[in-house]
Amino acid sequence: MLRMTQVCPARERQQSSFAARLRAVAWLVGLALSGCAIPPPAESPARGAATDPDPTCALCDAQNREMVRLRQELAGKEAELRELRTNQREQVKVIQESTREVTRAKVKLRRLATQAETASYIAEVEAALESLRASFGAAATSPLLELARAMITSTAAPFAQADYGTAMDRAAQAEQLIAVEADNRARSRPRQSGEVLLQVSIPLRVTVEGQLRRQPRRTGPVASVLKRGTPVVARAYKGNWLRVETEGGASGWIEPVQLGAR
Repeated sequence: MLRMTQVCPARERQQSSFAARLRAVAWLVGLALSGCAIPPPAESPARGAATDPDPTCALCDAQNREMVRLRQELAGKEAELRELRTNQREQVKVIQESTREVTRAKVKLRRLATQAETASYIAEVEAALESLRASFGAAATSPLLELARAMITSTAAPFAQADYGTAMDRAAQAEQLIAVEADNRARSRPRQSGEVLLQVSIPLRVTVEGQLRRQPRRTGPVASVLKRGTPVVARAYKGNWLRVETEGGASGWIEPVQLGAR
């Protein structure tokens, strides 16, 4: 009895240990079957997935839209400018053609002028010359007005010979020189203005040996040297310079002080 009493506690301990292990295994199996296992790690968001909007990107989008709008506006303005330039060139052509037609009509009228009409026209041009000269002051001198005076004086010979057409032409050339001087006076900076074609070509001659320059200034490159008496024809002006052509085809700029009537 004593031995049995001593053995039973050992068995009880073994059985108790086995039962504990069995309960632990059963508990783990129960957890597995109930789905209460350790939760899987959270998946990282896929690449390219939508995220919260970035305020900086929104600002960039607004700037890009504004740049697109400004580019479109600039393209529209450039198109308008090109159209305006095209229209301006066409208008200039129309004005030039109208001017040529008016000039041809005036030439025809001068060819048919009578003695009285010629005398009246010469008197009108001379009055315009004196009026412009008086506006400058008694002491003021102008090479263009001196040249216009010489042109008016040159009308006497053809008028005396009843060549009223030639007299009218020379009076018209004097009137053109007066208009050039008046235009230069009206401009605040005549030397910076563009080249202006003369409505009437003016036959002239070189009174002193001078230099024909490629640009209307005294430091401009020399195109050729003109001897005294060389005939030239004035075609345009810029400021106080005349663009002339020689009979040999040379073209350039010269000051009116070096020119006289033929």
